Amino acid sequence: SPTHSLMSLIASWNVRGLNWPNKQEDLLLFLQLNNIGLVGLLETKIKRHKAESIASNIFRGWEWVNNCDISNGRIWVAWKPSSYTINILEKTDQLIHCEVIQLNTCKHFHITFVYGHNLALQRQPLWDALQNIAHSTHGAWCILGDFNTLLSTDDRIGGNEVTEQDIRELSNFMETCDVQEMAGSGAHFTWTNKTIWSKIDRVFINSWWH
Repeated sequence: SPTHSLMSLIASWNVRGLNWPNKQEDLLLFLQLNNIGLVGLLETKIKRHKAESIASNIFRGWEWVNNCDISNGRIWVAWKPSSYTINILEKTDQLIHCEVIQLNTCKHFHITFVYGHNLALQRQPLWDALQNIAHSTHGAWCILGDFNTLLSTDDRIGGNEVTEQDIRELSNFMETCDVQEMAGSGAHFTWTNKTIWSKIDRVFINSWWH
């Protein structure tokens, strides 16, 4: 099964728009400097009619897929075909679920890139879909991205106080899908508007990932 070091070649990034050339340059640099072979890009804001031209600029020699047919380019997944073989198993407006083979190790696993909606009611189909995936997935599984919700009372400073209701969704997801959060490093908070700081980006794994 995949090991922790494998994650150095996999990334998820809420880019907050990818239409501008300077943002595309930032992404290219990020992919090269970190030796990324498989990436999930969230909140690209790329219109469907622009997808091909922007992708050909950023992902030369890569393969890619998005959910523009369902939503406004909320999630893109791209990979180096020399490093990974990817089979897309499911796409919704809040996730892209993939079956993956890492070619140099022949390791097989599943990975789900997530970009949750802002409101709890809108996120309910996400939890339902993840629960269905959990029940049908055998072997190593990783779920990562921007869940737009919190796991602990320490996950936000500024704004409204974090309540039990705020942290219930992710807690329930972890329990029903039998996953745990992967240990991280670096800054705790992953999003800010300069008034509020919150941790809404996370990586979860099942027991087969170890």
